[in-house]
Amino acid sequence: MKIIITFIIGFLLCYTLLTFFYENEFVNEEIEELETASSPEETSDETDGNSQTDEDILNPTVHGIHEWIGKPGDDLVGEFGNPGRVDPTPYGYDWWIYNETDVYLQFALSMEDNTVVSVFTNDELAELPYIRIGDSYNSIAEQFEFNDIVSLSGEFSSYQFELREEELKMYPLAPLEDIWVQFYFDTVEDTLSSIRFIDQETLLLQRPYSIVYRGVLPEIEPLTDEQWEHIQEGQARQIFDLTNDIRKRHGLPPLKWEETTAKVALLHSQDMHYNNYFSHTSPTNGELKDRLQGEYLSFHSAAENIAANYVDGIAAVEGWLNSEGHRVNLLNDRFTHLGVGVYRNHYTQNFITPR
Repeated sequence: MKIIITFIIGFLLCYTLLTFFYENEFVNEEIEELETASSPEETSDETDGNSQTDEDILNPTVHGIHEWIGKPGDDLVGEFGNPGRVDPTPYGYDWWIYNETDVYLQFALSMEDNTVVSVFTNDELAELPYIRIGDSYNSIAEQFEFNDIVSLSGEFSSYQFELREEELKMYPLAPLEDIWVQFYFDTVEDTLSSIRFIDQETLLLQRPYSIVYRGVLPEIEPLTDEQWEHIQEGQARQIFDLTNDIRKRHGLPPLKWEETTAKVALLHSQDMHYNNYFSHTSPTNGELKDRLQGEYLSFHSAAENIAANYVDGIAAVEGWLNSEGHRVNLLNDRFTHLGVGVYRNHYTQNFITPR
């Protein structure tokens, strides 16, 4: 009997210990799985910019020029020096143009508090999060999700941009941390041509896509004719700079600024605005040839690009790049000079080769 009792007690003791062992092993596996699930966050600080986790792709934190948004102008001066030019805009900020440095950059400084609200570049050397100018559409789409419906929210308001199919291909919009990114693609080469980082308030002020909203939209403050004149001059110079940057990218020589040709371009933009038409043929001033000869310009060859209703010169240039006829003019190696004229939301480029 004692032997039987001893056997039973021993059996029960072994069973209890085995049960305890297996239960604790299961709990430890659960804990290990939870630790593994959080490991991307723990290891993200140790990885370099070329190593990305799934969480990184959804919530990019790589350094780049977008990090300047929200910072004061004094910090910009400390880092880059004074800008080569300051161009006003109708959107409550001035463009600080760094076109004489190693990397072409434009910083939009709020006129209200002198902080950066947008950054633009088309330079292959610019530091961007995860991507570079010149990368393919598909490779960038792997890092940033492109949708035809983009929702934004604000205090007591909601907004929804609706992108057409061509807009989704040419200049899609995606979130990046607490700001937004507009990607401008060269659809002929299927590569990134330029990029604009922008805060939400400025994006809503520009409204580059069709929008559905509930609440209140920010509006542009009324401007005087003198203010518009300075804005238009700045836009024309930016178009000139960006055109030459694109030509350089394609191995072409830069164009020289031609003042009289710029006057012809400005008068045509002004004519289209006030007479409510959009054409290379003016009802009163005729074709490009007529308008150039009217200013006593002698030339071997000439061509014209026009655009309207873009938010600014940046968008207009990228639009020309993706239009077959306009692209031919931009990348034509026969032309040596360029004049640009902007009036309100009308843009004109006149290319010439003088005699």
